[in-house]
Amino acid sequence: MAALQTAVSVWQYIFPRSFYDDFPTVSLDPPYNEHLITDIGGLGLALTAMLYFAAWVLDSKVVLSAVIGYLIYAATHFTFHVRHFDHFSLRDAVAVGTGLGIEVVLALVLLCVGWRVHRTESLSVPGSEAGLNRSVSDRGPA
Repeated sequence: MAALQTAVSVWQYIFPRSFYDDFPTVSLDPPYNEHLITDIGGLGLALTAMLYFAAWVLDSKVVLSAVIGYLIYAATHFTFHVRHFDHFSLRDAVAVGTGLGIEVVLALVLLCVGWRVHRTESLSVPGSEAGLNRSVSDRGPA
């Protein structure tokens, strides 16, 4: 997820006009707006940084946070597109819907796996059954 998000976000941020002109189906949206595309690219880069950081530290809470953020992005993006296929060919609609749907399913699978790992970790530490509900003072020194 992080590699794909990096490629798309860098393209949006560094080459917004190229993204608008060359990415399949984007030109079917309303007219080009550099500010909008670069802002979206910047947000995508922020999400990318979170995904890479989560993959690097492999702390279940960090992973869950990053995957939840990605799931929200992927689900809202998917929802927009499946509601706006008016000008798409059947082939493009199926391709876009399938690709974006796979992103949502992948995020859901990773969320389930991450949650299971987190629960297992929480249960293996005495007194930590609450898991995510521990306060900062309960965690000890940083």
